[in-house]
Amino acid sequence: MLILVFGFRYKRPAVTLLLLLSLAASAFAAGDGQIARKLAALEKIEDKFVFVVLGDSRTGDDVYRRIAAMAMERKPRFVVHTGDMLEKPGRTKMWANFWRMSRRITVPYFLARGNHDAKTKTLFSDTEKTYKEQVDHPGNELYYSFIAGNSLFVVLDSFEEGSGKRISGEQYAWLEKVLADSEKRHTFVFLHHPLYTEPGKGGHAGDCLDKYPEDRDRLQALFVKHRVTAVFSGHEHLYQRMTVDDVTHIITGGGGAPLYVGEKDGGFHHFVVVTVEGDTVSAEVVDIGGRVRDRF
Repeated sequence: MLILVFGFRYKRPAVTLLLLLSLAASAFAAGDGQIARKLAALEKIEDKFVFVVLGDSRTGDDVYRRIAAMAMERKPRFVVHTGDMLEKPGRTKMWANFWRMSRRITVPYFLARGNHDAKTKTLFSDTEKTYKEQVDHPGNELYYSFIAGNSLFVVLDSFEEGSGKRISGEQYAWLEKVLADSEKRHTFVFLHHPLYTEPGKGGHAGDCLDKYPEDRDRLQALFVKHRVTAVFSGHEHLYQRMTVDDVTHIITGGGGAPLYVGEKDGGFHHFVVVTVEGDTVSAEVVDIGGRVRDRF
């Protein structure tokens, strides 16, 4: 591993510490590198199982550490993050901090790419390359799917290079095939930018997937056609739930980043616990104080 430091001169102990942190983070991120084995174990689930969803941790280190610990108390089989793990993309040191804070999460951890995680090539780094080096996901690691028990899980890249804030081109064609080929009882979709936002609530109304309504509506129609159970997103630092054409859409952006709105409008730090048992899917939204704020 080569570490380049621009504009500063560090004494050897500091560089050594940074190198050790980077190596430790990479080891945690990649785990044993046997993603196929992890996915096979999830696919073999035959009974009731629980998974946790959270998003937008960014700079809220203390909140995120607490949420990670609380999430594991629910004994999930895996955890999904809806994106914005970092404050600035491509920063290996920030990845090291994220993985260090995530050590309590000892089950498979799936990430959706957020705009703060890997935007584009910068002067000093290729953030997409760094992202792929840090994660341990199937397929192209930016968008992918996996099976857990009787359910299909699809993670999308809503910051698709060259289009941005839409699902189009090769990714859309891939998604069509994945959904069409699935015979699973439930389907869960995860992405960073939500399809639907509420004007006056949050900071990105009209600047998520709703920035391109025709593409958004085509995506939603695909979800309706294939009876998607729920769509989880982040980006807006709040909690929101709505149902559109019988598809449940949840924004879970309360993983630690600064909140956008007041508590009555969903401005509280939280995570979502989802239980799948046969034909039934149920969920609880738990805040950082341990209170259940919503059940559905």
